[in-house]
Amino acid sequence: MERCQIVYNVLKTHIQFGAYRCGHTLPTMEQSACDFLVSLDTVRSAYLRLQQEGYITLSTNVGSVVVRDYSESEIEENVQRFYSERKHALIDMSKSLHPLLGRAQWAGLKNAPPAIYARTKQQKIEHTLNPSNPFQFIIQAFDSLGNDLLLRLLWQIFTFYEAPFLSTPQNPWGAFAVNEYAPRYLDFCLKKDWDSLRKSICDVQESLSPILCRFYEERITAPVPQRQISFAWSSYEKASQICYTLAMDLLTEISLGHYPEHTLLPSLSKLSRERNVSVSTVRRALALLNGIGAVKSEKRIGTRVLSFHKTSENCDFTNPVVRKRLLDMARSMQILTLSCREVSECTMSALDAAGRQSCREHLSTVEQRQVYELVTYNALELLRLFAPYEAIRTVYGELLRQFFWGYALRSIWKKDSGQISLSKSCFHTLMNSLETGNTACFSETLEGLLISEFNFTIRNLVQLGIGEAQKLLIPELSIAGSNLPRRPL
Repeated sequence: MERCQIVYNVLKTHIQFGAYRCGHTLPTMEQSACDFLVSLDTVRSAYLRLQQEGYITLSTNVGSVVVRDYSESEIEENVQRFYSERKHALIDMSKSLHPLLGRAQWAGLKNAPPAIYARTKQQKIEHTLNPSNPFQFIIQAFDSLGNDLLLRLLWQIFTFYEAPFLSTPQNPWGAFAVNEYAPRYLDFCLKKDWDSLRKSICDVQESLSPILCRFYEERITAPVPQRQISFAWSSYEKASQICYTLAMDLLTEISLGHYPEHTLLPSLSKLSRERNVSVSTVRRALALLNGIGAVKSEKRIGTRVLSFHKTSENCDFTNPVVRKRLLDMARSMQILTLSCREVSECTMSALDAAGRQSCREHLSTVEQRQVYELVTYNALELLRLFAPYEAIRTVYGELLRQFFWGYALRSIWKKDSGQISLSKSCFHTLMNSLETGNTACFSETLEGLLISEFNFTIRNLVQLGIGEAQKLLIPELSIAGSNLPRRPL
């Protein structure tokens, strides 16, 4: 359903912007399935919705014909309204793309199957590259990182940021994508010139904001409304998954000490009222927390918070839902590992002395509570709180929520003296870096700590029988003094 919504939104925007006019035929469902890298059933659902809402007609002989007739003035009004309502968010996103995705894009292209390069090379030779091909090329490359959560984020960004550009008349992005950055990337990949590829990715992504700002200056004349549409991303939007959000909220509060161990959580009815969800949703959320080993529901007593020293002993690692949530946590960690250095550098360099002091105070709670297993989370939370771009704060907020599914591994972490020593050492380095304003040291230390914890997590998940975690690739990252494997074992 999520991907169906993406296909629907993109095609609807194409029609509203006049890329497909009344009487034009949309690509066949088979072609759209190929273009969007989704199943035929997903595309069919999107086309049926377009038909139900009066945008197209469907017939076996003719295909999908656009019947919504927009005049030139209506198309222009659609374009003006769309971009004016999203101006702040789109410019913010253009500045967020490199910190969030630059390293992951480089890693994905570097580890992509050769067949992707061959197919794109053939399209270039035959001059059949179109504005959507570069994105398909990138999506397939990202797939080599083995992270479904990352792909969902990419699709959300594509729908919000790139797809509207590709269907906007007189836009500067489509020609640039086809004629410049796609061939440049392809050339570096075929030559395995990874250093040049990395620099090119940085150059291209950092050029997006000036291109977009120029587009607004030259093309969009409508006044910017006071109420803007923001970029949003959530892992658990569906009604059937509200229980996961509630469970994650409660788990976060337990981890931060809001519900101390051995105390009782509020009753089902009280949680239902406080969280504005049904009692059934609360019951399902608590069942998940029971499976993870965070709480234990006792008949006629309530739900008691268990000691985190025995989380792995209390966790049911055979429970399919628990296993999926632990994989969500590992996927989140991979995205954070690939992005944290760039996000940290842009965040810390934007802070003044007062901001760095606020960060020190926030991070110092780790030492005050003697919970060094949370130093990574607290350091990343600084980026969520202080990142200069809203899109980064949004994405990091969601990724950090996934982080707490790792609660089940907390007691395993506590038994590893190497991880404890590393976390304590990194904590003091991070604190000193904030005091001296050493952005590079802070960023490198955080990335090194995340690499270590990611590999520790993957290793333990595999040992616990969650072999799917081994698909998550973590490429070599340039950290002084580290020599980590490309794929955790």
